[in-house]
Amino acid sequence: AEVSNLISQTLERLPEKTREIFRLNRQEGLKYREIAIKLSISEKTVEANMGKALKALRNSMERYEQE
Repeated sequence: AEVSNLISQTLERLPEKTREIFRLNRQEGLKYREIAIKLSISEKTVEANMGKALKALRNSMERYEQE
């Protein structure tokens, strides 16, 4: 439950568009191309935002593990 809470807090701190892209990919299972079409953005933008989201999650987990 603690880790789930940490993940939720980390995602809430992300910019809205990044959070939406992450949700569409991880929770709805859409591919980057499908997300790009749905949001009228490039696949590269989707890729970059997913990278930001995953990096933020990794950083949060690293800090959590060190505590």
